[in-house]
Amino acid sequence: MIIKTTAVPLYWTEVSNTSRIVTWLSAHCGKLSTSIKGDQRKNSLFRGQYDLFSTSELLFYDRTDRGIHIAKECTLLHARRTFRTDWRACAAAGYISALFAKTTPRHGQEPGRFAFFEEMLSYAEEYGNHPAFLIWFDLKFAEFQGQLVQLNDADRTVYRFSAEHGGVIDPGYAREHRIPAAPLAPEAVALLKAWQQAPTPERVVAAHSNPAYIAQIERVLEKFVSYQFDLPPHIRRTAVETLRVA
Repeated sequence: MIIKTTAVPLYWTEVSNTSRIVTWLSAHCGKLSTSIKGDQRKNSLFRGQYDLFSTSELLFYDRTDRGIHIAKECTLLHARRTFRTDWRACAAAGYISALFAKTTPRHGQEPGRFAFFEEMLSYAEEYGNHPAFLIWFDLKFAEFQGQLVQLNDADRTVYRFSAEHGGVIDPGYAREHRIPAAPLAPEAVALLKAWQQAPTPERVVAAHSNPAYIAQIERVLEKFVSYQFDLPPHIRRTAVETLRVA
């Protein structure tokens, strides 16, 4: 059976000098892998028809019961060329793709996931070169996953953030139960609350925020993403450091 879907490559693996296996996030079949034979040959019909962060129309032979699917045709629909020239935005897109690749089950058709992925890539094209963009994205991604970062704690002079508990917890409770929890200034919590409610990253990247509070937020979100989504911390850290390069 031949299946047609729109899809974005998450990553690929070279299997020979001319062929590779591409893993996609698709609109109708979730995460899937296809073998593309002869892909690297000069006369291949697949050359220029797909790329990282780009949307393509993919036709493949369904081999769910027998192994990796076989790609039949591929047509580029949306190239997202910003990521070819803006290396900071490209770093943001790489982090987004890594998080989706880690959290999406194979052949799990989850309504809205592909549309949300494309939406986040579109925002990364416009705002992804700003370091604060990744903070906004993490908050939105956690909400989409049903793991909204918990910030509704009583007003305090000192806050504690626990990755294990998914957000701000009572400092006394953390001490009593010996829960690893990092300190957060009230100003940092206020930023997180405001940015969690922001529907787009526009106001987030336009804000002139204290670097010390941003550094606190980055530290706790790195731990949150690592714990909640099982993503190696160096992946987010590398993206953040790339966006901060002058």
